[in-house]
Amino acid sequence: MPDTRSSSQFSLDIDMSKQFAAVLQNVFRSIDVNHDNVDYGICRRGFQYISGANRAKQMEVFTGVGLNKFKVISAITEDRSFAFLKLRLTYDACSKVLIVKMPSALHEAPLDELKTVLERKLDYLPSHPGRSMVRTNVHMNHSIRFDNSEFVPDMLLSLRDISKRTNEPSMFLLVGECAFSQNEAVLCDKLKKITVELPNLVTVMMIVIREDTPFNLPQQKSAAWEFFKSCGTLLSQKEFLALRADLSELICLSKSITIGGHTWCHLAAVEYFIWVREVGGNPINIDNSSADSSARGTLFPEIRMGEVDVMFDKAISAFKDSIVLFFERLGESFETGEIDEAIGRLKISWTDCRGRLTGGMKDTAYDRYQCWLQKYVLPRHKRKPSIVLPDIPTSSRPRLDARGGNSTQTTRTNTCAAALASLTIAPSRSSSSPSPSSSEVFSSSDDAIYGARDV
Repeated sequence: MPDTRSSSQFSLDIDMSKQFAAVLQNVFRSIDVNHDNVDYGICRRGFQYISGANRAKQMEVFTGVGLNKFKVISAITEDRSFAFLKLRLTYDACSKVLIVKMPSALHEAPLDELKTVLERKLDYLPSHPGRSMVRTNVHMNHSIRFDNSEFVPDMLLSLRDISKRTNEPSMFLLVGECAFSQNEAVLCDKLKKITVELPNLVTVMMIVIREDTPFNLPQQKSAAWEFFKSCGTLLSQKEFLALRADLSELICLSKSITIGGHTWCHLAAVEYFIWVREVGGNPINIDNSSADSSARGTLFPEIRMGEVDVMFDKAISAFKDSIVLFFERLGESFETGEIDEAIGRLKISWTDCRGRLTGGMKDTAYDRYQCWLQKYVLPRHKRKPSIVLPDIPTSSRPRLDARGGNSTQTTRTNTCAAALASLTIAPSRSSSSPSPSSSEVFSSSDDAIYGARDV
C-alpha cells in the first residue's frame, strides 16, 4: 500500500523519535526503576499521547501498566517539555490502569468558578495569636498517593496548619472532577476509589460536559483542510473567530463554533452531581442517589440547579463542622458560630459559570484548531524518511549493582545513547514494503487520523 503521509508528517516521525529518546534520557537520570520490567512500547504510546499526537482526545486510558511503567510515564509527564500541560494522572496499582487527562479550557471553566467561590470565603478562618495558623487550600493539580497508587483530582480542597507547632496531617474537604469528551464511567470509578481511600471526605462534585457529537479533526483534503491551508499561517484567536459565518450572532452555549465548514466545538449539555457526608456520617457512596446526601442539576441547556444549591449549602455547613473538628485536633477551641461568622454564606453564580463555559468554548475551539494546523497542515520540511525507534535491548538496559545500589549516571546515559544510536532510518514505504507495527513507528496516530481513505 503506498505511503500517503505528507512531508510534514514524515518530519514529525523524526522529531517525535528524537524527542522521546531525549526525554527518556532525562527520565533515567531522575528515577530508579527495574528496567528489565519496563514495557517501552507502552511508554512510547504514553509519550505519543502526551506530546500531542491527537489533541482532540482529553483523556487516554492505558491498561496493563505495572509500577515501573507508571514511574516512567509519570516522569515523562513531569519533564520540562510537558510541564505547561499540567497533566493529571490516576494510577491504580491493583488493576494496573493508568488514566492520563489533558485538561482543556472548557474542562477547567466550571472548576475555576467553584475555586473562586471557595477561595473568596474560606481565606478568613479565625486564629489565636501565637498558636496554629489554619489555612484552606484549593489545589488544581495536587497528587494524592496511597501505597503504590496515585490520584490527581481536578480540584482538591484541604485544611492545613501551616504553623510549626504541630504535625497534624491535612484534612480533605472536597474533591471536584469534570468529565469532558471522556468516559463518564471511568471518572465514576476513579471517584469511587478516592472515596474509599478518603473515607472522611466531606463533599464530591462531578461535572459532566457533553458535546453534541464527538469531536473529530478535519479530514485530509476536505474543504476545511484546504481553506485553512490556503491561509498559509496560523491565525490569531481573534482572526479565527472572526471567520464565523454569521458574526451578528454572539457566541453562546447553544450555538456551535463552526468555522471553515468544520465544527470546532458544540455543547449538548452540562450537568452537575454532588454528594455530601455529614461529619461523623458514613463515607460518601457515589452509587447512592438519596436526596438526603446527593443532588443532580442541569446548567445547560436550561438552568435547573435548585437541588444542587440546597446540597451545596449542606456541604458548606459540613465544612464548618469539619473546621471546628480540625481545630480541636490542634488543641484549640472555636465555636461553630465563630466559624460561621468568619465564612458566611457561599453562593455559586450559575450565570457566571455559564459565562466561563462560553469563554472555555472559544478557547477550546481555538486550541483544537491551533494544534491541528501546526501538527498536520502547515508544511515544515521537505519529505524525509521516517525513523523507526526499536525497543531498547535488555542487554543495554541499566541494572542495579550487586550491592543493590542505584544504577550509575553513566550507565543510564549510555543506555539512552545506545537507543539513539540504534535508531534506524526506514525508507518511504511502498506497496512492496512491509508496514511497521503501530508500536514501532510514531506516526501510527497520524495514520489512524489521516489514513489512505482520507486522502
